[in-house]
Amino acid sequence: MSGEIVSVRPSDGVRLDGMYRKPEASAGNGLPVDVMVLHHGVGGNFYGSGPFESFVPQLLENGCATLRVNNRGHDAVSNAVRDGVRTRFGAAYEIIDDCRQDWNAWLDFAEAEGYERIGVWGHSLGAVKSIYHAAVERDPRVTCVIAGSPPRFSYSFYSSVDTWGTEEEAGKRYNETCALAQSYVDKGDADQLIQVEFPVPLLVSAGTYVDKYGPAEQYDVVKRIPEVTVPLFCIVGSAEPLEQFPFWGLPEELQRLDSEVENFTFAYIDGANHAYSEHRQEVWDVTEAWLRGL
Repeated sequence: MSGEIVSVRPSDGVRLDGMYRKPEASAGNGLPVDVMVLHHGVGGNFYGSGPFESFVPQLLENGCATLRVNNRGHDAVSNAVRDGVRTRFGAAYEIIDDCRQDWNAWLDFAEAEGYERIGVWGHSLGAVKSIYHAAVERDPRVTCVIAGSPPRFSYSFYSSVDTWGTEEEAGKRYNETCALAQSYVDKGDADQLIQVEFPVPLLVSAGTYVDKYGPAEQYDVVKRIPEVTVPLFCIVGSAEPLEQFPFWGLPEELQRLDSEVENFTFAYIDGANHAYSEHRQEVWDVTEAWLRGL
């Protein structure tokens, strides 16, 4: 199985790398896509371990080329030149809306390679970004979107102390963290790193925290899914941290959307965790079946 390291530059000049693989000439393609662009989750990258290391061979065996790629949120902290200025990126500093440039750049690459049926598959935060890109950009080059375990970013839901039930103190601390991050942003210090515990433990810049978890809610997948016009398939495992932010109540919302949104399909994988450990074949089986049913 041969692969080629490739790179793109979105409109602001940030260099992004990825691995491009083509199927064997003898592999017939029964899928409705000729290439799948695979986007990692928070702090991930195209060469690290994760679900895609299992799904890339499956796609290739089915005659579908793969682009397993970086976006500007790769790794915890990374450096890049943006508009001629050296800038910090990575999970600690990214603004999700910027992902539209990255997704478009990789679609440009796929189109330049001659592909007309392009699929997009994102995992975790990459799934959120894929849904957001599809909802906002509505790029006609995208044939379908697969969203694996997208977390939900909903300030209105999680800022309510009542939402946390017996974990009232956790809800209070979440609100305090949001206020702290916003105070740095208001002072013009959005790059200030803060160690947070809620909604999940991480070291993150104040600007990134407000962008993800603040009141704007522009990345709430429950709100964005109805805006996607292409076939959209979403997967969540029953062993995800469903009693914790950001998956609290999400499966029920996705099941509701499955019944209300014509082009949306939801699959609940019993026993699967966030990385689908020990359940990747099952995830592939339901995904392949969905693809072949398009």
